[in-house]
Amino acid sequence: MQVYRLVLFNKLSTTNEVTVSPYYTHYCVLYSASAIAWVGSSAWLFFVNPSIDLAVTINMMSAACLSIGGVNVLSPCYKILRPYCFLICVPFALAAGAFLEAPGNYTIACLILGYGLFIFGMGKQQHRAYWQALNDNLNLSAQAAELEKAKVAAECAAQAKADFLASMTHEIRTPMNGVLGMAQLLAMSDLNEQQKQQVNVINNAGRTLIHIINNILDYSKMDAKQLALEQLLFNPRDVVNEAVLLLSVQFEKKPIKLACIMDDIPEWVQGDPYRLHQVLYNLIGNAFKFTDEGEITIKVSCQKSHDEDTVTFIFTVSDTGIGIAPEYRQYIFDQFYQVNQFNSNIRGTGLGLSITQRLVEFMGGVISVESTLGVGSAFTVELPFTVTEDIKMGLSPVSGGESDIHTETLRILLAEDNKINQMICEQLLGKLGCVVDVVETGRGALEKFTENKHYDAIFMDCNMPDMDGFLATAAIRQVEKNTEGSETPIIALTAHVEEEVRHKCLESGMNDFLSKPFLLEDLEAIINRIRIGAFF
Repeated sequence: MQVYRLVLFNKLSTTNEVTVSPYYTHYCVLYSASAIAWVGSSAWLFFVNPSIDLAVTINMMSAACLSIGGVNVLSPCYKILRPYCFLICVPFALAAGAFLEAPGNYTIACLILGYGLFIFGMGKQQHRAYWQALNDNLNLSAQAAELEKAKVAAECAAQAKADFLASMTHEIRTPMNGVLGMAQLLAMSDLNEQQKQQVNVINNAGRTLIHIINNILDYSKMDAKQLALEQLLFNPRDVVNEAVLLLSVQFEKKPIKLACIMDDIPEWVQGDPYRLHQVLYNLIGNAFKFTDEGEITIKVSCQKSHDEDTVTFIFTVSDTGIGIAPEYRQYIFDQFYQVNQFNSNIRGTGLGLSITQRLVEFMGGVISVESTLGVGSAFTVELPFTVTEDIKMGLSPVSGGESDIHTETLRILLAEDNKINQMICEQLLGKLGCVVDVVETGRGALEKFTENKHYDAIFMDCNMPDMDGFLATAAIRQVEKNTEGSETPIIALTAHVEEEVRHKCLESGMNDFLSKPFLLEDLEAIINRIRIGAFF
């Protein structure tokens, strides 16, 4: 019987698909036969040893306990447990009562029946507990499978949303480049006061719209966990000044004084200047929105951290605006929550502070707020940046001063397939003292470069027919390599702002990245870098 059990076990363990009924019948017969074998051997033991002495009693009780104790093994299958227990206990007790000498025979028979009933009761409890646990595990497995499906569906939905938003922002940015570009060109022409005001409205509205689009795109990236941080060397003073300068035009609309206080801070640090700029832009813009008069102050200081190569910058943006009531302060970083629900004159998306908090935490920092209703608010951001000895000792500024920028005419090759963008780029570059050759395809850019290799720079659109900007850049770099010529600065022009597109541009051989729609000051900064040779 033991050999037969091993054969059944081997069949079960090596078979992928099991038909339960035949195996169940085999096991019923097998365990019933085992019970009869145990009872038969015990009855024979009682028959040949009818006198009850200590040795016989110990042997008989041990045999009974061993036989009955094995019942619990069958507790998962109640239909086998019940006949096996009956066949073990009842004949065992009858054999003890029939073959052993009185009066001890009844005592042993009762002990066997009592122990059998106890084991049978325990087996029933274990049967219920086993199947309850199995059902619970099956339910948990089913729930885990459903949760995994829901997780995959949610991730796919988040990815689809991120892809959709990226595509939509790309489609929006292209015409926005035409709107903002034309508005900037109009602002530089001869206009009367009313026309200047109208153009300024277009400029400000366009900048605000681009800011909202950037916030929405960043929000979708953070939800999809696709946001990545740059690790670049930058001057924190420049980042603060750029954010202040970008918003300074708006301060002409209100009687608000803008002050910037910077303590003794490192000149160069390593981190992500773009995200820092975005955080400061959001905070200063938020302060301006909720302040009608008074002052907005940006204070920058730093303190040493536990790591010798890390310094913690503290940026505080305080205002004399409407303030925030204590009961609403805990909600201001929630998405789509707007304090303007208490002031109908203030509009917004409710995403600025939510994105700012998530960006700060993503950069390893913290943001806090102190506010008094009717007095003003102060937002404080603490961010860690790297300051190594190499940065302290070996770094020099990459941009020169005003005297280093020459004003000679630059020869520029512009590869752009959109007619409106061609016109805007050509006219803006002309305002900056450049002569522009325009082509509409990447292949045209390669041919034009091969014919005239003396361009000071190439502005390359990434998405063009026939040959895109990436392939055209790689081909131009190969031409330069074959002719052992110096590299020409190539600047990507694209409405895509994703990090993967930026890295793809740099990997293809481009030197910089200018996203559409761009401002005149952004284009001017790149032209100045070309003039001083800062790309190489």
